Amino acid sequence: MIDALLVLFEALPEDEREEAFARLSERRLEQLAGEQSHTARLISSVHRVAAECGHTPTVTEYRAAERRLRGTDAALEETNRVIRHFGSWRRVREALDLAETTSARKIDARFRARRLDKVWRYTDDTLRETLAKCVAHYGRPPQVAEFDWWRERELELARAQGDDALHLPSSTPCRRRWKRWEHALRACGYSPEEAATRLERK
Repeated sequence: MIDALLVLFEALPEDEREEAFARLSERRLEQLAGEQSHTARLISSVHRVAAECGHTPTVTEYRAAERRLRGTDAALEETNRVIRHFGSWRRVREALDLAETTSARKIDARFRARRLDKVWRYTDDTLRETLAKCVAHYGRPPQVAEFDWWRERELELARAQGDDALHLPSSTPCRRRWKRWEHALRACGYSPEEAATRLERK
């Protein structure tokens, strides 16, 4: 079955391969983290208070509702956890508005991209350590798409377990730092032969 799927994948045009890989990645993340992502659960919690208030709640209104329902079957997500995940209550309100027209995954990706672009500049050691973890997962140096899929999986799993503080560099900082993905692999200590294994198809 797996061999047949690989044959079908090889037969796809290059642009359709990327789309197929992206869909498979999303499906795998859903299975790993559950049907509802951490971001979706937080938005749902705020939406419940909004429905009760009749308007987008203030942080004070949400905190009061959280305290009132704490310990019941209708308990809400903790106020501090909601704020920490989105970065501010202004962004919580923005996420609630966006949820009317887009998915929680896209909202999460939008805010995550802002945090990465604005705040994080990774050291060489951090980039090397992150890449080493990915190599350990695959048992060989990864392709760019494989690295990005692994990173999204790690972040989604962390959020599903309540860890909102995990930050992992994407492939972009590596390629900016060392110009090409192969050069990044070489800079992280992998030989040309080891780096070439990422191109082997099984």
